[in-house]
Amino acid sequence: MPDFKCPKCGAILQVKPGTQMATCSFCGTVTYIDRSSALFFYLLPFSIDENAAKGIFKRWTAGPAQAKDLETTAKITKITKEFFPVFRFRRTVAGRENVYAKPAKGTLLPGMQNLGIPPGNLVAYDEKASVGDAEVIQPDIVIDSYLPELTGNAIDQSLVYFPIYEIAYEYNDKTYNTVIDGSSGEVHATSSPTRSSLAYIAVMGLAFGLGLLGGLLGVFVNWLFFILIIVGFFAGKLLAGKVVSREKPAVPEVKNNG
Repeated sequence: MPDFKCPKCGAILQVKPGTQMATCSFCGTVTYIDRSSALFFYLLPFSIDENAAKGIFKRWTAGPAQAKDLETTAKITKITKEFFPVFRFRRTVAGRENVYAKPAKGTLLPGMQNLGIPPGNLVAYDEKASVGDAEVIQPDIVIDSYLPELTGNAIDQSLVYFPIYEIAYEYNDKTYNTVIDGSSGEVHATSSPTRSSLAYIAVMGLAFGLGLLGGLLGVFVNWLFFILIIVGFFAGKLLAGKVVSREKPAVPEVKNNG
């Protein structure tokens, strides 16, 4: 077994065979043991509880881009509270610090390639850290697989357990998957039932026709018909806006459980 050094103080770590976690006997830093290196080991606590996550999902289904009846007919079939493993790389590029987040677990879940880890909210993942009722997903990707694509000079690298809610829901007898960021409330989805654009096109077509008619009548009959052009423009804008937007429900208060 190779010698692993504490990523904080550089002391040699006493690593037991088969373990993936070690505590430095000098500085007390808890590290994650990858196959080739020792990493800082963190957990990002949930700041959004399950009820708030359901509320966020409900508001998302009511969005103007979603199918008109998605809010009322979408049925959540499963919601899973998880800590998903992510490698965090801090690097200096052209004199500036850049942070990269890469999944440490092979997955097809939406959003896992673009997670943002907020600074200052991480806690050391050790025997004192509580995961509550969340499932902890174990890594299956080694950190070396990402190193060739990273630029700049390394500051540090770590494994972070990132909080997510994985939501499966049904709409028109089809199942969709959505992920809600358990720290920021951001919604990630690769596909979802979207609103048809036919109604929008019909309204704008009617408005265009009204404006064209006003222009022709204004030229050949009376200039007052030019008013139809203005009426058509504003009517189209108003009606099209009503087609693609609906009043959103009140945003529930998000409680910090961390």
